[in-house]
Amino acid sequence: MQSKRSFFNVTLFKKHLSRFWPLWGIVSLVGAMFPLYVQLALMQHVTHTVDSAEFRSSLYSIAAYFVPGFTCVYAVFCVMAVWGYLYNARSVGLMHTLPVDRTCLFVTNTLAAMAMQLIPYAVTGGLLCLIALGWGFFDLVAVLNTVLAVLFCTLLFTGIGTLCAMLTGHSIVLPVFYLLANFLAFLMEILVTNLAHVFLIGVPMMEDLGRLSFLSPIVKIYNSSFRPYDELLADGTVTCHLRGLWVVALYALAGCAMLALSWLLYKKRHSESAGDVVAFRWLRPIFRYGAALLSGLTIGRLLYELLWGDLFQRGDYADPLPMAVCIFLAGLIGFYAASMLLEKSRRVFGKKSLPGVGIVAAGAVAVCLLVSVDLFGLEKKIPAWDEIESVSISDRGIYSEWDANTYPEQAGALRDFHQAVVNDLDYIRSYVPDQSRISSHYINLRYQLKDGTTLWREYDLWMTADRAGTAGTFENLLSAFYQDLEVRSYDVRIPDGAELDDIDIYCDYMNDRYINTRDHAEGDYRETEQIYAALQKDAQEGNIPAKDILQFYADWYVGNFYLRLNYRHFDVKGTGYYGRGKDVYLSPSMTNTIDTLVELEYMTEEDVEQWKEDRAEQERAYAEIYGDVLYPEASAVYVG
Repeated sequence: MQSKRSFFNVTLFKKHLSRFWPLWGIVSLVGAMFPLYVQLALMQHVTHTVDSAEFRSSLYSIAAYFVPGFTCVYAVFCVMAVWGYLYNARSVGLMHTLPVDRTCLFVTNTLAAMAMQLIPYAVTGGLLCLIALGWGFFDLVAVLNTVLAVLFCTLLFTGIGTLCAMLTGHSIVLPVFYLLANFLAFLMEILVTNLAHVFLIGVPMMEDLGRLSFLSPIVKIYNSSFRPYDELLADGTVTCHLRGLWVVALYALAGCAMLALSWLLYKKRHSESAGDVVAFRWLRPIFRYGAALLSGLTIGRLLYELLWGDLFQRGDYADPLPMAVCIFLAGLIGFYAASMLLEKSRRVFGKKSLPGVGIVAAGAVAVCLLVSVDLFGLEKKIPAWDEIESVSISDRGIYSEWDANTYPEQAGALRDFHQAVVNDLDYIRSYVPDQSRISSHYINLRYQLKDGTTLWREYDLWMTADRAGTAGTFENLLSAFYQDLEVRSYDVRIPDGAELDDIDIYCDYMNDRYINTRDHAEGDYRETEQIYAALQKDAQEGNIPAKDILQFYADWYVGNFYLRLNYRHFDVKGTGYYGRGKDVYLSPSMTNTIDTLVELEYMTEEDVEQWKEDRAEQERAYAEIYGDVLYPEASAVYVG
């Protein structure tokens, strides 16, 4: 009679649950405190009625913000518990002599690890559902979506943890591999971008998550569309949806694939690998050179800054040859450290290691060469005009954003400025900032593209008076951009669609340094509108002074007189209006605004004259130190 093949061992499954009950039991007990707190809060505040919408919103917030992070941490402990026998020679020998094949062991252990993760969720969620049913705010759809989110996350992180468990024979290495599996792509992106930043002009130190971010699951989940979304309905009510559940579902499929791969590896795994850092020989070179790469990009960067950057580097950009040497030396540290772990010996410095040393050296040179010559054209990358949805500029804290359809001239001017910077890359790289260069601008350009991606560039540019007067230079184009009437008007208006609440007035020359228009008018909105209308009239008449690129924009003389426009801006991704503020620093040319403040008795004519005299005196004092060119007559309205 043919015997039946078993894929699941009930006895072993129960043994895991009973042996490791403190792991899931304590977590379940802690989790049960949450529904208990909810019940007590409802009993204490019986006048506050909770509806299903509030229950749904709370569940979705838990599913999106708590479940992925907690499951990521908790899963590795459960996986370590069920696969712990693999890392002890006696234990693995005993398990593999039992009358149970490896497929049955794998299925049983995997289900036990998942069960230990799901039990706390079942306890907490079950109690919470009972309370919701009792108080009448239960929502079945929200519960089902939350259950799916929990199951998807459990599959994903169990798959990652199990695969890591198969790749190593050492219990301490398992959590290290698990961390790398979740964060290695994200970490490598930071390291490579950081290296590009010190070689290439304009490439920021840390851009938004790139195309390979999906290889860091926990990072991608928290930066994806997986989150609660509140929709404002036509009747004024708000309903909550769980957006992006498909993202976690795709990761769950990846988790299933990793479980299948883990099963194949487990069938091929030798019991003698217990105690080894890596369980398969084909993984040894990957581990050795991977450690060299990480060491080179981390310790190597530190060595460069300590031994060369602060002492010998000229200019703002790194020297390729010293950087390659530092990366090579640090790479050797990682290479030999990994070799010692693999060989379980310190005797790894013989002739047999020389080919590996050569590979590390070639890798260090290749990395620095590929990055420094800008193989992928990052320095010169400028989006095509038909790809741009909007472009924004931040210059010394001055921020403006221009939609390519609504403001094509301003958006196009910023793109032309970017092109001029790219054309002058050799000039920017060659100069060393000194006192002959008038002003430094730290400029952030960000393109929002129609495909949903962004392109972000940062420049530290020194401006000179000669180049500012030369047509086609980036100084000249930036100056022309700030001279544009629409750009000058942008500084004194609230965004389209926003609602102005009130205006704060800060001035050292008033009786009270701070006055709010609503308080001054005792709730009358008229004065707020009147001051704002005066600002817009100044903008229409061209009274808003242009920013001068050769000026230091310090608030040593403008900071004592400014308005803060408080407004509410509707967030299209949220449920309603959010408070914002915009600071407008005043100058004597803004006559309509100043006259209106005097008319409304916020200040007197004497206050205004005193302010003008003190401002002029401060300008003269600084001009004596830095030169007249720094502070021209049409100096600044500064918008924070």
